[in-house]
Amino acid sequence: MKRVPKWVWLLIVGAILMLPMLGSFGLWDPAEIKQADVAQAVAHQGSFGDITVKGRYTPRPVLYVWLVAIGFKLLGVNELAGRLPLALSGLLALLIAYRVGRRVASERAGLVAGFILATTPTFLFQTRQLASDIVFFTAILAAIGGMTAFIAPKEGARSRWDLAIGTTGLIAATLTRGLLLGFGLPVLILGIALIVTRKSFAGEMTARDDTTSDEEADDSEHDDENTAHNNGAKAPLPLRDALKSLAIALLIAGGVIAVVLLSIKQGKYLILGGVYRKVALPPTFDKALRDFGFAFFPWFAVLPLMLWQFVSDQGEEGRSSHDRGSFAKLVIVLAIIFGYAAAVLWPGFFGKLRMPTLPLAALGVGLWAAEVYNRGDRRPFWGVIAAGLILALHQDFVLRPETLAFSHLIEGARYPKDLIIKIPVRIFGLGLAALFFLALSGPPQHIVANFRVRFVGGIINFFARLIDRVGGVLRYLGGSQGRYLYIASAALALIFAGWTSLWLTPELSYHMSNKELFQTYHRCKKPGERLAQYRVSGRGAAYYNHGQVDTIRDQNALFKTLRAPKRAFVLMPASYLGSIDQAARQRHVPYHVLDDRNSHYLIVSNKLGNGCDKDKNPLRALVHKTRQKPQHKAYVNWENKVELYGYDLPKSVIRGGSFKIRFHFRVLKRLAANYKIFIHFDKPASRFHGDHKPLGGKYPTQYWMPGDYIIDPKEVDIPLLTTASGRYSIMMGFWQGSKRSKIVKGPNDGVNRARVGYLVVR
Repeated sequence: MKRVPKWVWLLIVGAILMLPMLGSFGLWDPAEIKQADVAQAVAHQGSFGDITVKGRYTPRPVLYVWLVAIGFKLLGVNELAGRLPLALSGLLALLIAYRVGRRVASERAGLVAGFILATTPTFLFQTRQLASDIVFFTAILAAIGGMTAFIAPKEGARSRWDLAIGTTGLIAATLTRGLLLGFGLPVLILGIALIVTRKSFAGEMTARDDTTSDEEADDSEHDDENTAHNNGAKAPLPLRDALKSLAIALLIAGGVIAVVLLSIKQGKYLILGGVYRKVALPPTFDKALRDFGFAFFPWFAVLPLMLWQFVSDQGEEGRSSHDRGSFAKLVIVLAIIFGYAAAVLWPGFFGKLRMPTLPLAALGVGLWAAEVYNRGDRRPFWGVIAAGLILALHQDFVLRPETLAFSHLIEGARYPKDLIIKIPVRIFGLGLAALFFLALSGPPQHIVANFRVRFVGGIINFFARLIDRVGGVLRYLGGSQGRYLYIASAALALIFAGWTSLWLTPELSYHMSNKELFQTYHRCKKPGERLAQYRVSGRGAAYYNHGQVDTIRDQNALFKTLRAPKRAFVLMPASYLGSIDQAARQRHVPYHVLDDRNSHYLIVSNKLGNGCDKDKNPLRALVHKTRQKPQHKAYVNWENKVELYGYDLPKSVIRGGSFKIRFHFRVLKRLAANYKIFIHFDKPASRFHGDHKPLGGKYPTQYWMPGDYIIDPKEVDIPLLTTASGRYSIMMGFWQGSKRSKIVKGPNDGVNRARVGYLVVR
């Protein structure tokens, strides 16, 4: 394996995470399809100089559209063709991170930097979707990283390859994000870094010692070149000449950018990088910080440690006049500071912006992690900080999964309520927190070594031996300055990245794209049977049904279609299921749900058959015309409109787990809209909740009809740390806004909460 170049292994890891199944999951609607529409129009009409296509589309980054359009032109309009150029851009970013890390620090630092970038979930999301900033990420990394490597390589001569990478990055970043961020931000960061660290290069700025004559200097320089030539090495380029080359490169980049801006029809947009529109209430600094934390999980946990170490190193390394390492570290610190400032200020004037210098943060963490690994440096407070940040961020992922799933999107999206990721996120979060703590702080060996239990009895002796074994494992893992724990942390981060890329992304796409529903239509239909859309705003039909779809404007037209003797298929929002079901039952119109896997949309038909013989309507098992048989009897009446006659519940449940409770209701009269159900599980000094929308929001209370028997299921999580074992009272009721529905019959605690039973928590 050592014969294979190190960067090849980095590419293999990146390819495994980024390339599989690129064309198998559908385009997110509208996030990806908005971008695909523009690229498709540009590809078909060849209007690469006008990506607005004669004003049909708003201005946007030209380089991004060009790459996707080229993919469509070469491979056809499909998911793989659009996403492949972006995935390749992500692989290129890994190689750039490796080269820059190797040039400014060491080969190991380059590998670690590339690995950290490859295992950052938001980076992976963007390599596998058209709703992406991956082209800009690659360009900004090349621009700042390449220039930094050219100015201050850790060892050896300056390479004009690094200068070429930096110059190309400046051009690409400008064509992706405009002059302010693409050109101005890198030049500002590098300029400040050069000014601050000018004393570090004092020896290189002086051509020769003052006592040396010009002729002696010429002879000495000639001898240096001969020596370098005889040794087969490239003669070192003095900093004075390097700065001249840098200035020429900036002029070349500026000239290329000017030519491009003059030759396309949206040059004004690329000057600013957005459309100026001052926002009255721009986002606050804490939102940008939270977004950065979610996007850079789990490596955000060590970002404060890296910044603290790099800032501290400036004072120490600045004393050495020839130490170039301080320059690269200062550039990274400045990139994070100015990138964060841009993420805070930009939305107030040009629209939303994610942290633009996230790849530089990954580079910095890679350099820092390689140093820590090499030195075996471990400090108690490091582990506490890292573990604390991971626990805080992963808790957001558990409670608000959209913070992970949509960490790469500029515009928000509606998270699919049927996609539950609590358990894997909890496992990864707790595991990463524990490993980061042990790796950075060290295992508590003194506790493990001294914790021996010596009592008579086989079971106690067994546990004593088990504790000794665990202590031995921790001591082994903690050996070699804890490097096995560093490797274990990286391995779990890699598994988390693989889960994010290869499982979570396709699963999200089942809900964010209508591709599967169109495939269901094609599988179930016979020749001549058409598909219609009811209240669907997306453009999935243009990609998955060749645009052949009818449009239904209102509910009367929908029922006319479903009453027709000919078989019909209708794509509709899942949120309309309650109103459609109520009206269909009142009008005696038959309909069947053929596919309900998508949380946002359904496909229905007026007839089953042709291999699609099962009605998957979720309301069929929850809304009945006859009384059902609950496990436990109870009785509560709310305002003579709805009554509870029983519930289903396990005999006991376990702390830290979850359970399902199902309430059985009988509807007496029509209810007002959007009542919610609260559930309080009460015990002295302890409570946990199960508040929810009835039937998971699929059948709001305004659609409940008199005579219906409703079953309302709710999955309830039991907090491990705050829930004591014991017997809990089940208190429940209906509420709307700040008002609870009044109980007229049944148990009432005085505030319209009904005690319907008890739950035993073990």
